[in-house]
Amino acid sequence: MSNKLIKVINLAAGYDGTPVIMDITFHVERGEIVAIMGPNGAGKSTLLRAMLGLAKIFSGSVEILGYSPERDLSIIRKLVGYVPQRENISLNIPIRVKDVVLSGILLRRGPLSLPTKKDMLRAKEVLKSVGLPKDLWSKKFSELSGGQQQKTLLARALISRPRILLLDEPFSAIDIKSQREIMRFLDMLKREEGISVLLVVHDINEIADYIDKVILINRRMIAWGKQSEVLTPENLKEAYGAEVEVIIYRDKCLALIGDRHA
Repeated sequence: MSNKLIKVINLAAGYDGTPVIMDITFHVERGEIVAIMGPNGAGKSTLLRAMLGLAKIFSGSVEILGYSPERDLSIIRKLVGYVPQRENISLNIPIRVKDVVLSGILLRRGPLSLPTKKDMLRAKEVLKSVGLPKDLWSKKFSELSGGQQQKTLLARALISRPRILLLDEPFSAIDIKSQREIMRFLDMLKREEGISVLLVVHDINEIADYIDKVILINRRMIAWGKQSEVLTPENLKEAYGAEVEVIIYRDKCLALIGDRHA
């Protein structure tokens, strides 16, 4: 069996007949953590959504564990855990942490499904594994901190034992400590279970030690590979349209990308 869990070749994808991304080619191997980078509007979220049948594929191909989202979508959604950029959980609805996590299983079975004892045990197991204390089990989701909410959503994505995780800006609005805790957990998953992780990030600097490869896009593929190969001043200028300082430290890259406006 191939170690390439995700294969994307010459992909063009978008919405309503209009491509957002074009000429995207890369692969993700078993047990890799790969970051997708690029400016706002570059198509990073669209790339993830195309893998799940949430954006239209106009040309090229996507394979997830050998399956195509155009033909085998129901199979792919059982094999992939997904945390979207914007979650549709209303903070005005008193949904509890346990209900959010269990929905990762129950929504796959049907709207009237009820959790089994085995489901409850698995939900508690993944909550513990992402670093959330058991006293949050019955707490309202809206009462959690940003980091706790993100860990709850990660637990929901993990409850069905996926082979691949797709995370869309999982670190937006959470502190550096929570970012590092989540990355340590993802690193453990890749080493112990061989899970592959593809995540959209704006700032790689705080998590660079955990990133195996980087995909840099701005509607088209700019570069893909190891950090030192991708995060060069030339590539970053092409992506962001501005001069970017790059510092290499222990074979990892610190890209000083900031707002150039006063």
